[in-house]
Amino acid sequence: MKIETKFRLTALFVFSVMLGVSTVPYFTAAASHATLGDLRDSLARQRQYERLLDVLRDAETGQRGYIITGKDSFLTPYHAAVGELPALRSAMLAATQRTADDTAALQDVFKVVDWKMGELAQTIEMRRDEGFAMVEPVVSSARGKEYMDTLRQRIGALEQAEEARRLSLREKTEHEAERAMYASSAATVVDLALLGILLVLMFRLLGERKAAAAALNDAAGELERNNAEIERRNRWMATSAEMLQALGAISSLDETSRIIATYAAKLLPSVSGTLYLYRNSRDILEAQVSWGARAAHAASLEPTDCWALQRGMPHATHGPDDLCCKHYAAGARQERLCMPLVTQGEVIGLIYLDAGADRQSFLQEREAMIVRMAEQIALALANVKLRETLRRQSIVDPLTGLFNRRYLDETLRRELSRAERKQTPLCVIMMDLDHFKRINDGFGHDAGDAVLKAVAQVVRHHVRESDLACRYGGEEIMLILPECDLAVALDRAERIRAAVAALDIHHAGRTLGAVTASLGVAAYPEHGRAGESLVPAADQALYRAKQEGRNRVLAAP
Repeated sequence: MKIETKFRLTALFVFSVMLGVSTVPYFTAAASHATLGDLRDSLARQRQYERLLDVLRDAETGQRGYIITGKDSFLTPYHAAVGELPALRSAMLAATQRTADDTAALQDVFKVVDWKMGELAQTIEMRRDEGFAMVEPVVSSARGKEYMDTLRQRIGALEQAEEARRLSLREKTEHEAERAMYASSAATVVDLALLGILLVLMFRLLGERKAAAAALNDAAGELERNNAEIERRNRWMATSAEMLQALGAISSLDETSRIIATYAAKLLPSVSGTLYLYRNSRDILEAQVSWGARAAHAASLEPTDCWALQRGMPHATHGPDDLCCKHYAAGARQERLCMPLVTQGEVIGLIYLDAGADRQSFLQEREAMIVRMAEQIALALANVKLRETLRRQSIVDPLTGLFNRRYLDETLRRELSRAERKQTPLCVIMMDLDHFKRINDGFGHDAGDAVLKAVAQVVRHHVRESDLACRYGGEEIMLILPECDLAVALDRAERIRAAVAALDIHHAGRTLGAVTASLGVAAYPEHGRAGESLVPAADQALYRAKQEGRNRVLAAP
């Protein structure tokens, strides 16, 4: 038999014995735990028996005091005992061993308890109804003492049974501990002998394996490198999948750019980078987000500044002797990669990566994975832009460029909730163009559209970035001004009114004449705490402004 086989069989036997030995403490502990539990239960029953006697003594004390004095205050221990006995009886039944003899013995005890309590109740009733003279012979008959003696005798028998049970449990515990000690000692001796044999075989086996150690080390090194590569690819794929999942849940370009930067830093550690995207005019690419210590400093670049954009394919450089792009300094020797973002045959942006001077060929070795990452990012960006376009179309009025009525309703509810939560003011301005129908009738609807566009531009110019301007309907425009009190809102409305009145609008070679607007202002919480009350308040103020001559600003009363 080969030494390797002997070693394996011996090791298997040793481990089997050790495994068996390791179970001894568990079973010993389990048996001890069960025995201790039985001991605790027995002691608990012992205390219950003693408590039962104490309760009956208290009841008897209360009875005697009442019979002697006739005062109800002496019955307090008796009533307490009457109240405690049902619960104590239930607890004793629950704690019994549930054997037929135990249950029968306990029922005999309860029978005597019932006799004793009946005797106490009878004598108390006689003392109350007939007086001390009538009850004294009954008490002196010693029947109550006989009950207590019988009860002590039966409870004593139960206590002796419990003591015997506890003695048996202690002997059982000692026997089990002694048996476990002998078993452990014998197993330890066997383990030591087997381990000695195992060590002899192991040293002989090590001597035979020295010749193959070098080959095994080489194979292990190769396996480790392969495993590291597989692990790296698995981490890359898992992180890429996590990035795609995160990108799929985002609908804003800013948040998408931040997620790309976060996961690019995870996928390419110690590599700096910048994400560039085309502006709508497609003449300039603007930096959206950067990451790493060597991120590009160029805030924008032209398509002719990057060879990757001109060629429509990845472009890598390793030093000043390579064909470097204009958007980064070419003096240092470091690895860089420009990766165009292409979706459906259209270049939408660029990812610029800088691995530094101390990580040559780092990007080159991962270029295939970076290309796949760029494809995923390009697709995600295209989807986000499409969602942004569709959302903007759904919430923006196409004529004026202001938000539409549906977006207004959503935003007003949200801003009112925020104002209530933060205890900040909020104002609503309702604006309507005066005599707008005359413009449509006199110059045509195209002229009316030109007026609406010009007024919308004035409104956008006079509101903050946090304010919201919406086309409420027809020639009505509504503004939501968060964190703005009534005085500031009235001043803002007056500025808008004056700017509209100063407009000089021309259409189709004709002057459309003066354009004026009436505005009503309502404030939260003075004029309403919900949109259903705040908007009508602003509308009523607008109506009053119309009634009082138009071209003016009025606040809700």
